[in-house]
Amino acid sequence: MSDFPCSPMRPHRWHVRKSGHITKSQLGHRGTILTEGELMAFEQKREPQTPGIITLDDLNQPRFFHFDSIVEAEREKMLLNIHDRALRKIYCEIHSIKMPSHPETHFSRTELLDRGHWTEERINTFLEPESFSTSLLDVRIEYVIYSKTSVRKVERSEAYKALWQGEKEKRVARRKEIREKEKITQSRLISERGWTKGLIGDLLGEPDLLVDNPHYKTAPQMRLYFLDRVKEIEKTSPIFAKRRKNRKKRRIKNPLASNKIPKL
Repeated sequence: MSDFPCSPMRPHRWHVRKSGHITKSQLGHRGTILTEGELMAFEQKREPQTPGIITLDDLNQPRFFHFDSIVEAEREKMLLNIHDRALRKIYCEIHSIKMPSHPETHFSRTELLDRGHWTEERINTFLEPESFSTSLLDVRIEYVIYSKTSVRKVERSEAYKALWQGEKEKRVARRKEIREKEKITQSRLISERGWTKGLIGDLLGEPDLLVDNPHYKTAPQMRLYFLDRVKEIEKTSPIFAKRRKNRKKRRIKNPLASNKIPKL
């Protein structure tokens, strides 16, 4: 598997007009690494047929871009982001560039991580990197590669298996702990325990768990918080204590806020 899968794949279904311009739809067929905002800087401004009046014909006219300007802008953006692997892939595909890749006898760092059980820490601990360089737009690009023989030797070693098994057991124990912990939803925090969305964001922060809504598949994920953490903050946080005190005062001043009907 190449670290730069940049062989030409995009069919030639676009063309440049004799004026040297390309329409937005044709540019869509070709593809570009420029964003919509960046393209606006290269759009050809067209004058309305009648000064001060925009007609339906004006609105229906296609948007034009000067093709050479687009190509130059793409080159400049690529040079500024030369180490962005995803951007390189798109750029090479658009311009039909075939970059040399590292030997088949080696893994790149990305390929190692894609194997699933390698992490940055394991790579740095067990493997010795080698250097590989290639070029794009006359710029040398260097990245590290790792011998497949060395990688498989480490994967078969007892030390690596023990580390992997130990981390696997820790993950299983952690998942079990999460399952057994009592959890509460954001809506129940607000309706049952006197929290507000602002307090939840300030005191609890990000939810401890996100789960799919069991009632509506298309609904946003449910935000769950560990109840023991909630109770600890309720006991120790002066901000929450002040909020609860102020809420009780408002209820006393406004008896209609309670469910009880006041005696006349």
